[in-house]
Amino acid sequence: MNTSWDLDTFLGAGLSPRTAYLYARMACRLEQLLAERDTDIASCRAADVAAVAAQLGTSYSIRNRVRSTLVKCWEILDRYDGPVRAVRIPPKPRARCRALEPDQATLLEQAAWARDDDPGLATLIGLYAGLRRVEISRLRWEDIECDATGTPRWMRVHGKADLVADVPVHPVLARALARRRRPAGWVFPGKHHGTSVKPATIWAWVRLVAADAGLEVPTHVLRHTMLAEANDRSGDLRTVQEIARHSRPETTAGYTRTTTRRMTAVVAMVDYGRNHELAG
Repeated sequence: MNTSWDLDTFLGAGLSPRTAYLYARMACRLEQLLAERDTDIASCRAADVAAVAAQLGTSYSIRNRVRSTLVKCWEILDRYDGPVRAVRIPPKPRARCRALEPDQATLLEQAAWARDDDPGLATLIGLYAGLRRVEISRLRWEDIECDATGTPRWMRVHGKADLVADVPVHPVLARALARRRRPAGWVFPGKHHGTSVKPATIWAWVRLVAADAGLEVPTHVLRHTMLAEANDRSGDLRTVQEIARHSRPETTAGYTRTTTRRMTAVVAMVDYGRNHELAG
């Protein structure tokens, strides 16, 4: 069967633009490797699938992408005997919190506040709201709800998979937004009329502000930092999950950290009735 694994094919299958792009790219690569074995996605066997998967890599992310792409391709082809188990996926690595240390976060926040410009505001949104860089780039002034005094209180975030959620605005961020507020439109307008800046611009801005603070900070570290700080201070992982807009708590847990002091305090809370003797 001659199937064109282009972007339109996967968009037509109901995937989001980014997922469709990733699947199309992987499907084309798979077809290329399978062609070297005189086969294709429509007719490949388990040995073919295992061989091309080995060529592409052994990491969890690569193997998972290979398997999910093949499954979607076979679904499009109405092939129900695809050897999906031939793609062996290693255990998912444990998520690692990449949050800044408190003193580093303070330096970065101070540098961002001092700038009073778009790079500074974008960095503060990451630190105080935990938004992803694409979410920061897509933020509009109409998405920011103010109270009767004009103070920003809630922010409507357009997130992954076109999910929309409302998150509260931190009082410090509210002040930062108020001092740079425009009547309407994109919070960070692009060079061309009616467009916003690209996510890559947000990435570059954060690096610029981080350099002011003597740090090297990728944008996503801001999200890790905000969620870790929120969990450290509240101990309320369920609410932090809502703020993060994660569907599973274990995803949020990967963004949080456990300090030695907190571990010691939690262990000390275990009580079978004898703790009062120590207290006495």
